[in-house]
Order: sequence, then C-alpha cells, then structure tokens
Amino acid sequence: MRNLTEKEKMELGLIYDANGNESLIQEREYAKEICFRYNQLPPSRAEERKSIIKKLFGKTGESFLIEPSFYCDYGYNIAIGDNFYSNHIRWGRGFLWR
Repeated sequence: MRNLTEKEKMELGLIYDANGNESLIQEREYAKEICFRYNQLPPSRAEERKSIIKKLFGKTGESFLIEPSFYCDYGYNIAIGDNFYSNHIRWGRGFLWR
C-alpha cells in the first residue's frame, strides 16, 4: 500500500502538512493571486468578478455574489449554487463547519 500524498490527505479530511508540499504551496499562491485580483475590482465590473470566482471555485451556480474582500486557501474545494450571496462572516471560538 502506498503512502497518501499531502493533497490526498487534505482531500480526505486527514491531518496533512500544507507547508511541506510544493504543489500545495503553489496552489495556495495561485488562489492568493486570484483573490487579490478579485478584491481589487470595482463593483462596476461585476461580470469580471463573477468570471474570476468561476475560475477559482470548483463549482458555481449562475447567479451569485460574493462581496469583497474574499480570501481562501485553494478555492477548488468550494462549491456554491444559484442565488448565493456572501458577505462578511465571523465565526466564534470553537466553531467547526463541515
């Protein structure tokens, strides 16, 4: 039986070393660049913002709005549906969402 890669561990929800794997580091850097671009666009460029999120996320519906500033580590593991709206979110101490 082969050992799992750090990415495979991550995808399975297991403990993994995000900083000991060059592929995961590069994927996070890519997501940071995309998020930076998204967060710099003015509200008048809504279609471009939507296009950026479609490129970053694993799956999106057709109608959605994510208010800037938005940040994520990878993006491809995020799926949203139609009529999705996201604004600023703060989770309290000990919060776990799966």
